[in-house]
Amino acid sequence: MEHKVCHFKALNGDVLADIIGRFDGSTLAAAACTCSDLRDIARDQSLWRQLCQSTWPSTALEEAQHILSSSPIGSFHKFYANSYPLLLHGECVKSQEPQTHVSASQFASLVDLYYRKECVLSKVLDGIPQAVEDDSSRWNSNFPFKLELLSLDYDEETGFDNELGYAYIDDDEERRAPPSVSVAEEGKELEQELRLSWVLLDKKNGKAVNLSSWKPMLVQRRWPLSGEYVIHFGSIVQVDEGLLSHKLAMCKIVIRCKLTESGGCPKWREISMHIEDLMGVIVGGSKSLMVLNHALDCLRSTNHHEVKQGFRQYEKQKREMMRKKELMEALIEGFSVSIEVAIFVTICYIYLFL
Repeated sequence: MEHKVCHFKALNGDVLADIIGRFDGSTLAAAACTCSDLRDIARDQSLWRQLCQSTWPSTALEEAQHILSSSPIGSFHKFYANSYPLLLHGECVKSQEPQTHVSASQFASLVDLYYRKECVLSKVLDGIPQAVEDDSSRWNSNFPFKLELLSLDYDEETGFDNELGYAYIDDDEERRAPPSVSVAEEGKELEQELRLSWVLLDKKNGKAVNLSSWKPMLVQRRWPLSGEYVIHFGSIVQVDEGLLSHKLAMCKIVIRCKLTESGGCPKWREISMHIEDLMGVIVGGSKSLMVLNHALDCLRSTNHHEVKQGFRQYEKQKREMMRKKELMEALIEGFSVSIEVAIFVTICYIYLFL
């Protein structure tokens, strides 16, 4: 080990910095733990800035740089450490000072969409527009939370109506659907080639978390012959029982896109995020903000297999809850029918024998 350290010391500092600058985040962090020379070089924030901007091109946007520089997150090293791992289905790490009020303006979203290993969309969303545009009391209590990053209005070229959320497909468009590619192959292509990062930044407290699953959780075709797909990403968030009765929420990110005839990059029609409880009910504004706040303190992992297992566990719990709900509804319905039959028999008895 001493022999290797001497070689490090013999290297020119610029050469060593250039070598380390080619590391990924995990390797750079591991290298910083080996010796003092590497630790000093790995502390250079310019390396971490370069690493963040190559991992999330949205961080290089002017708006993102302004948000990050004014945030107490402190360093690109901390931002990377917070944002690179994915949320893991498990207990939250309790924060030292739990918040009783969460403001919509304290959040910012940095979103990067990748297709065939190329970043095709980077966008920054500061705050939550719905919480500002709508009446705050109504939004906090009743308004379903939905954070829209991209939503196209209807026009003749795209055939999409934002208000109604329907795709208008004529006969010519159906005939233009590529016959050589099956639905299964198209869905597999999207599942394999589409990746999404949605980093939520708490500008007030200097925390960040990646709300996306990176890889799609579900790929569905919207219409039989339209070439339009709905892709789900997201994460599982453990919350307090006082917030949601089942103590679990899903941060669901939805992408709607249409495949092109040429087989190139799809046309993106919607990218949005909302919160659901374990029963699949969309959570309202104020509770959604609290769920996002809990996500900042949840366990994380760089092991995608662990993350996938967490989703399977969540889906198993969801199916069990739905089964119990259906059983309870069947029992109630059976009990109601029994009461109705008893009342009918009683009325018949009274009518015939009294």
